[in-house]
Amino acid sequence: MHMLHSNRSPSFYFIYFIALGVLGSSTLFAQQLDHYRWKNRVLLIFAPDLPDNRLVDQLSLLDAERAGLADRDLKVLVLTPKGNIEFSAADSRHLYEVYKVGKETFMVILIGKDGTAKLRTKQPIAPAVLFDTIDAMPMRQAEIKRK
Repeated sequence: MHMLHSNRSPSFYFIYFIALGVLGSSTLFAQQLDHYRWKNRVLLIFAPDLPDNRLVDQLSLLDAERAGLADRDLKVLVLTPKGNIEFSAADSRHLYEVYKVGKETFMVILIGKDGTAKLRTKQPIAPAVLFDTIDAMPMRQAEIKRK
């Protein structure tokens, strides 16, 4: 049996495995959310169940700002441990694991167009705060200049 021998240093392998981890994270994103990447920002709203008061409050706040959401290419996705219209229960649970959200936790996570988490909060977020966060992003600044 041949063993592969390499002249590569241990630091090469460390960097290689770190890179695999980063690519693996992108793959996790790709499994459920990839069709949004580079097209939409995504606001993931995790709630223990649909009648959760914080969820109702968050959706009410966002509903009043539909034009601002559309202008910022923001897609809002509500997740519960039981799934929803867009995600099966298994896919929803997977996103809970990926973003490290407990099943009984309310959490709002803003995902940028590049697929990375930009903001996390355990309370409903005011649209002004959300919009300020998005508007400060370099990609959004470029979008504003093109308009």
